[in-house]
Amino acid sequence: MKPFCSLGVLLAMSLLCPACSRPAATDRDNRRVLEEILTAITLSNARLLEDSDNRAKERYAAHQLTDEEYKSMEAIINKARGGDWGAAESDAYVFRKEHPFVQR
Repeated sequence: MKPFCSLGVLLAMSLLCPACSRPAATDRDNRRVLEEILTAITLSNARLLEDSDNRAKERYAAHQLTDEEYKSMEAIINKARGGDWGAAESDAYVFRKEHPFVQR
């Protein structure tokens, strides 16, 4: 009877583990800001870039972005503002890769 009990516990844990890897609402919203920045840069759209910069500032002020995340996003935005859209896009993709949506 013990093997069945252990098997039941393992089965229950395996069903719960996928839920553990879901991102928190803050992480999901931070990813949206990054995607907005990347979209603005890809389109070379200064208005969208300013909108996404304002959103990043709001999230940082609300302590939803870390200092490192915010400084990295600002550096990317400033590079695009300076007209180096291609390098800003490359940096944004690197940032996205280094900050995965779901931590593993």
